[in-house]
Amino acid sequence: MKVVSWQSIALPVEGTAVVFEFQLRSQASGRALSEQGFAIRFAGGYHVYRNRCPHAGSPLDWQPGQFFAEDGQTLLCHTHGARFDPATGACLAGPCPHGLQRLPFQAHADTLKVPACMRE
Repeated sequence: MKVVSWQSIALPVEGTAVVFEFQLRSQASGRALSEQGFAIRFAGGYHVYRNRCPHAGSPLDWQPGQFFAEDGQTLLCHTHGARFDPATGACLAGPCPHGLQRLPFQAHADTLKVPACMRE
């Protein structure tokens, strides 16, 4: 996927997430679909992922904007309880054929730049 345009979002606080919307354009049809992404701060670093379970295709958050499991060390999918490494997106447990899809971002002093529109 290639970023077509960027948007700014607030920096997430350690252990929390900021959810954002972006458009995903199909290269074949040119149609745009509305998608969600989320940015987290974990162990002092920022990480940005598509809000989509690699197993079921559903949003991950178990409550709106809540991705971290109670232990604060893993991301939890609400559908089947799959767990993911917050720093890499790798599947740690559960029915996930692969890890989370990373999204590009640019960290600035007071914001993150994340995709507003991407092309497949």
